[in-house]
Amino acid sequence: MAPSSDVPARSVKVLTEFLGTFFLCLTVALSSKSSIAPIGIGCVLMVCVYAGGHISGAHYNPAVTLAVLARGGGLISLADGALYVVTQVVAALLAAPCCWRMIRKEAAGYAMAHPNTRDKSLYLCEFLITFALCSVVLLTATAKGQAGNSFFGLAIGFTVLSGAVSVGAISGGAFNPAVGTMSLLYGAKPAWNVLAYWVAPLCGGAVAGGFFRVVAPEAPPLEESTASPKENDESGTADAPSSENGTDLTTMLAKCLVELVGTTLLCFTVGTARGGLAPLAIGAMLMVMVYMGGWISGGHFNPAVTLAVWARSLFGATHGVFPLAQAALYIVAQTGGASLGALAAAGALAKKNAVLFPAPSEKTPVGLALLGEFLGTFLLAYVVLHTATAKRTSGNSYFGLAIGMTVTAMACCIGPVTGGAFNPAVGTMGFIVRGRTDLWIYWLACPLGGLLAAVCFRIKSAEDFPEAVEASGEKLPLLQRGKSKSLPYALSPRKEGPDVPESVPGPRPAAARPAAA
Repeated sequence: MAPSSDVPARSVKVLTEFLGTFFLCLTVALSSKSSIAPIGIGCVLMVCVYAGGHISGAHYNPAVTLAVLARGGGLISLADGALYVVTQVVAALLAAPCCWRMIRKEAAGYAMAHPNTRDKSLYLCEFLITFALCSVVLLTATAKGQAGNSFFGLAIGFTVLSGAVSVGAISGGAFNPAVGTMSLLYGAKPAWNVLAYWVAPLCGGAVAGGFFRVVAPEAPPLEESTASPKENDESGTADAPSSENGTDLTTMLAKCLVELVGTTLLCFTVGTARGGLAPLAIGAMLMVMVYMGGWISGGHFNPAVTLAVWARSLFGATHGVFPLAQAALYIVAQTGGASLGALAAAGALAKKNAVLFPAPSEKTPVGLALLGEFLGTFLLAYVVLHTATAKRTSGNSYFGLAIGMTVTAMACCIGPVTGGAFNPAVGTMGFIVRGRTDLWIYWLACPLGGLLAAVCFRIKSAEDFPEAVEASGEKLPLLQRGKSKSLPYALSPRKEGPDVPESVPGPRPAAARPAAA
């Protein structure tokens, strides 16, 4: 019988999955003694996703494959999904012996929970970080509203980097059943955790698929979604989705859910990340959440940022109007996310008093703590407004990187003095787990920093406000003369590229982007 016409394509996909999973697992095995192993692991995943995404979808993880199937849309067949999983496991089991040829078996790395880790903590850590990973995959690499972006690989790789720093010492940091399966080759004790490395990540992937269905059902192109204004909308009304996209209430609930989930994962990382790479882990988690949810809710995850974006609208921005009522709902969602994140961290660490949270140094006067948080939050909101809402930077792919690394930088320099919250929701964690009352420092200084950033944006970015547009003689579209779409970030519109069957989570074909204003 003549071979099926899809055999060559399928074999190429399988080879791509094998190579990507092999090098991921080889890096895990060889970098165990390195203090910066999370960077190596996250980066090898990133580059392999970029290299293979357009061919197989670059899953390299059975949990990701399950998430893509649970997402729906027919992006991958059940038969291909099963073949992917088998290939990923085989690649992992071959990577370990290959590692032993270069270093001793005793020196090789593999996933193994800390001896004092309880089963509930192990399952919780693996579930949460795999959920984060699969959600980032689905919402950056498979959603029509993100078509043509160039940040998907960075977001995927740095999710693993962040998780490895925050909970690697607790659960072993597999977040991938294939990686966890390598433990079978190292004796009975490591093999004891393999069941957890399958059950928890697969549950995380399945829940991520459901999360995608809720927040991005039939996701439209960006110019038709809440991430950018519709230039052909002549109603002049704020955010009125068509019946195809659900009601206003459904849309708002999806946005608030994204804010809740993103803030939860950010605060979970703050509560669990330890060591010299902790600032990088926290900034990386913020970065990937911004890339994941920015096109839906705007990816604030911070009441001070929400206040800054609202103030920008209050000053009369011609695009990206953000109503006060929506800002209030976001702040409620963010505060709830901080509570969930702090409690999840307590569950991962098995006790509340082990959870880390921002708190000023005992030697720091209150005035200096206020000043430090004010300055750090000012820079964060300043970067958000100028990279994610300004006309002249529209269409860029660096906005998430800039926002996340601002937190990393400020955590390194100001964090030892003030606790490094730069976010009132994060600053509330101490009250949740320890009953601390110094959260007022973060709820006072951080919003003031956000407001000053909005003032600076108004002064520096005149082209985003009516006076400059009218002075230049440019005719404002009807949408920009009155009310605008109620969106938090004014990301540039993108045209939807043609569908790419079974290319998940690889990039869609390059989308047409308008020239920067």
